[in-house]
Amino acid sequence: MPWVSAIVLLPLVGALSLLAVPPGGAGAVQARIHALVAALGTLVLTVVLVVEFDQDVAGLQHIDHAGWAEQVGLSWDVGVDGISLWLIVLTSALFALGVGAACWRLPERPRGFLALLLLAETGLLGLFAAGHLVLFYVFWEAMLVPFFFLIAMWGGEGRRRATATFVIYTMVGSLLMLVAIIATAFVARDATGQFTFLIRDLEGVAFTDTQSTWLFLGFALAFAIKLPLWPFHAWLPRTYVAAPILVTALLGAVMSKAGVYGFIRVGLPVFPEGAHRLAVPLGALAVAGIVYGSLLAWRAPTMRLLVAYSSVAHLGFIALGIVAIDVQASQGAVLQMINHGVVVAALFGVVAVINRVAPDDRMDGLGGLAAGAPRLAGVFLIVAMASLAIPGSNSFAGEFLILTGVFRQHVWLAALACLGIAYAAVYMLRMYQTTMNGPVPGGADDGRRAELRGRDLAILLPLVAAMLVIALWPRGIVDATTRSIERAVAPAQVAAGRPADQIRATPAQNPPAEALPLPGDEAEVTP
Repeated sequence: MPWVSAIVLLPLVGALSLLAVPPGGAGAVQARIHALVAALGTLVLTVVLVVEFDQDVAGLQHIDHAGWAEQVGLSWDVGVDGISLWLIVLTSALFALGVGAACWRLPERPRGFLALLLLAETGLLGLFAAGHLVLFYVFWEAMLVPFFFLIAMWGGEGRRRATATFVIYTMVGSLLMLVAIIATAFVARDATGQFTFLIRDLEGVAFTDTQSTWLFLGFALAFAIKLPLWPFHAWLPRTYVAAPILVTALLGAVMSKAGVYGFIRVGLPVFPEGAHRLAVPLGALAVAGIVYGSLLAWRAPTMRLLVAYSSVAHLGFIALGIVAIDVQASQGAVLQMINHGVVVAALFGVVAVINRVAPDDRMDGLGGLAAGAPRLAGVFLIVAMASLAIPGSNSFAGEFLILTGVFRQHVWLAALACLGIAYAAVYMLRMYQTTMNGPVPGGADDGRRAELRGRDLAILLPLVAAMLVIALWPRGIVDATTRSIERAVAPAQVAAGRPADQIRATPAQNPPAEALPLPGDEAEVTP
């Protein structure tokens, strides 16, 4: 059973099936059924994949490889390892919740909205499963298109300017990555005699230091924009404010992980010398993003902006964990990607509920909601504490692993990053205090209108349950990622001259043992 291909393509099939649904209100029930079957079916297949996954295997598993245009090195090649597995789980689970929320309260033109959500899911799942650079680029672009239309057609005030900024930034990054992908294949051919875009074949190619640095830089700029890493973050606040809140939640929870994933999937194992040379500058940008995002979140007038800027800070932590070139820090970064996805989705869920009282998100007109909405106050408190990464929360283990790993490699970066922890307490408690405590400006009924209802609990309780499970058992994620992270980080550790006791995997050899033959090479004859 080609599990990974089925997981990637099922949402696409669901989106195409919506074309057969009658437009307008007559097809609303059918549209719900098509979308829910596709989203929940993808989630079920993902659960099966988790059960079938072997955490002792470092490389890709369940590889589905099919020739496409192999004369020019193109093929369908998808699989999972310990790093991509949990991002696929996060994507499948959050999109199932998102599609469920959209079906519960259908927007205008529901068929198109649900189809675009499913297309975005296919783009993200394909990106996290791609074992081929061109396929990686195709899915990288494919997920941008549905998000663009979701913001442009269903967004709020300022959506045109937001989509224009979003497209300009992401397209510049995409073009740089495309040039870097093509250059990588040709430079690798000169070094090994093999022309391939397969990532596992490119690992171990002996690029010169200069080649590795420039190629890594081409990818890194695209990843930094998608993260977004300071100072490439300008598209984020406008997009988060203008997009529908469901789309904003998916952007923050899932799409923002694409850039970090690119660093650990492509950057560190394929261009280790470049990653080593640029690790400190990228780490400094990550720390600047932590401080900058925290300060702006502290002064943000609306809840959406506060969560948006806090994401810049939290993603800075995650990026710092990757570029530290340390196994423990990378383990923390992968765990924190999952934690941040769950927490941000829950935070935007809380903001959506409070929008019933304050549609403009402004915090200065709110207060005292806890009196009339105790369930909301309780859930919000759990989510806020998780965002703060207090000991015992799901985010604590991730940040602790990141900081201890970074401290071992770069003490000053770890010390400066700790400022983000202090700032997080200030801005997150400010949001909770401003909205939940104090007098109610709009009258006592306002609190009751914000109380969680059945459909709100159906979305938020699974996210809170996930936080509690990860808080109690972070090893469930960390152990499954260990072998894959050791394999991904080892080449950069060797390039950085790290002590032998820190390098827990043997980097791939050059030329790769399983590289594709050049076009025109004679096929090996098996006796």
